[in-house]
Amino acid sequence: MDRMGLELYPGDYQPVRAAGPKGDTKNDGYCPKARVFFAAHATRGETIAKTKAKIRNDLTGCLEQHRDVATWRFLTNDTLPGEVDQFIDNELRTLNPNVTLETWGLKTLSNEICRLSQVQIEKIIDINFTVEPKPIRVAPDPEVPSVVMLDRVKTGRNFWPILSQAHSFGFDEPEDCTDSESDFIITALEVFKEWGEASDILGDSLARVRDAQRSIGGMLEELETKGFIVFAGTKRSLITGGVMPPAPWLTAMIKVVRSPTERPDSSGK
Repeated sequence: MDRMGLELYPGDYQPVRAAGPKGDTKNDGYCPKARVFFAAHATRGETIAKTKAKIRNDLTGCLEQHRDVATWRFLTNDTLPGEVDQFIDNELRTLNPNVTLETWGLKTLSNEICRLSQVQIEKIIDINFTVEPKPIRVAPDPEVPSVVMLDRVKTGRNFWPILSQAHSFGFDEPEDCTDSESDFIITALEVFKEWGEASDILGDSLARVRDAQRSIGGMLEELETKGFIVFAGTKRSLITGGVMPPAPWLTAMIKVVRSPTERPDSSGK
């Protein structure tokens, strides 16, 4: 209520806190210039009789202890029942014709706040949405070694844990490949990447996972028949920035090398 009052009445609203035996003198906050006095109370879940008594006592106490009250505004976290609203209109407004009596329930409060700018709304609800999130980046994880150990993968089942858990993929191929060899290696790497990206879609279906492993294994065998073997491992990093705390980021590092028994001749073939 205080943050809202400061935005609705800049330079006028005065927060008040209870102190000593007199409490807050039936004044939860007010505007000395505009002579608007506020009372705030959570009526949700309260009986009608208790709400009526609270409103009557707060209003009466405020008028007794403060001069020139032009507007008395009761704020609540609920929509007041018809019986309470009728009590305010028929009894309290009749007894106090020189004072404007207002009740701001949850809907009215929301409407009043939404009339304001985004910066003002952020101040009132005490949340800052205007701070720009930091750029999202993949950064080294200081708690893991920087060197990634690669092991040879011979089967789809052997390769699957690396591919299925990866968020991204890194590739490396021999520099001495012919165009046709390079084209085939790229095709194989695309197959590995596609199966890794599709792992979430496969879910817990053992049959579909097994099909994926067979496809990966078949490509490994084709690479081997052409004189290439595959090494792979997982690089563990952190994804940082945005609005979330740092989270693990796994990269499947895949390195295709020429088999030691298959070396190109001096012509590169």
